[in-house]
Amino acid sequence: MTTDANLDADLVEVSPGGEATCRLEVRNDGPIVESYTIEVLGDAAGWARVEPAAVAVYPGSTESVTVHFGPPRSPRVPAGERPFAVRVTPAENPDARVVPEAVVRVLPYAEIAPEILPRTSRGRWGGRHEVSVANLGNAPIGVALAAGDPDNRLRLAVRPAQLAVAPGEAAFVQVRARSRRLLWRGHPVTLPFQVAITSDDAPPATMDAATVQEPVLPQGLGRVVAALVVLALLGAGLWYALLRPTVKSLAEEAAQDQVAPVARQASAADTKAQQAVDAISPRPSGPTPGNPVLPPSPTPTTRPGLPAVPPGGTSFSRRLAVTAGGGSTRTDQYTVASGRVFVLTDIFLQNPQGDEGRLDLVVDGTTVLTVALNNFRDLDYHMVSPIEVPAGRVISLRATCRRAGTALDGAGGGGGQCRDYALLNGYTRRSNAAAP
Repeated sequence: MTTDANLDADLVEVSPGGEATCRLEVRNDGPIVESYTIEVLGDAAGWARVEPAAVAVYPGSTESVTVHFGPPRSPRVPAGERPFAVRVTPAENPDARVVPEAVVRVLPYAEIAPEILPRTSRGRWGGRHEVSVANLGNAPIGVALAAGDPDNRLRLAVRPAQLAVAPGEAAFVQVRARSRRLLWRGHPVTLPFQVAITSDDAPPATMDAATVQEPVLPQGLGRVVAALVVLALLGAGLWYALLRPTVKSLAEEAAQDQVAPVARQASAADTKAQQAVDAISPRPSGPTPGNPVLPPSPTPTTRPGLPAVPPGGTSFSRRLAVTAGGGSTRTDQYTVASGRVFVLTDIFLQNPQGDEGRLDLVVDGTTVLTVALNNFRDLDYHMVSPIEVPAGRVISLRATCRRAGTALDGAGGGGGQCRDYALLNGYTRRSNAAAP
């Protein structure tokens, strides 16, 4: 063998977002000057490089190159050991290539991103909240959650209080805040509380939230009852003064409607008898003083309705569908066609299975609508001010599935999959840039 290559370490440790190196020595035992190309193989090839990537070695000489490892700080690169190899290929004799092997160990790091929705709830007895804990690290992490209020005016329940989150995923926790006392009357009262998240691997985090307790008996109830009594008395007076004649007239009209078919039958019989008499009696032709010719009656016409879309627009609908497993987030999207502007006027959301989780509608990177799946089955939004989406921009439907509901009979699916939909209605028109 004319080529020999060796790594100076069998194990290389590197932290995500950092860099580690090892050296590779290439020896030429052949009779001529040889040029070598060097490349990294294995899972680490995407975030490893060799400097220099090509080297020329004289006969009987040795040259060194440096192998750099720089994994990104991302859940896409999980912590753990990964075998790798460095392939050294001579230009003059490719069949004499050598491939030394070693192991690179990616060290773990922990990072969480908690969020509570809604930040403020309302109700007579309390409210419900949902906490999402996203694991932005590269290793599984266990977290514990606890809730408390400074004035001890709430009963707080967290379920589950402990959970494990895989890297790159999010887990959801239900938080219920219930007032210890009912507020019978008066102004609404805001009751703040906190949710603390602790972990052995990540720094602790605290989120502030509140529930607004509304009175059982709303303000001004007495005035409302008095107004209703006055309206009832006024209604009774109007009934006797104005509506009784109308009711009597309606009764008479109903009686006439019952008699009208009998009258029409009698009239038809009279008409047939008169036709029989006319058939055997001579009749003068043309108009006479006793038999004038009437002009034909005009035919009624229907006035056309207003157009559904503005002039130059085209009605358009698009359905977005997302299927996501429990504890995962998936997205479906639509890109506005070139030369067009999509004017979004109505949004119809569907959660036919009764899934639990979160649904976001994102327009050009901006979240315009966020709803909790467990709050609805069908939800319809009409835009007072339509949303205009220019050509090339993207409308996305993002579903975060916490727990899938029961699949509909004959709809297919099930198996722990959330299935949620959005129907986007509106119209398209030509953009200014596309105008002739």
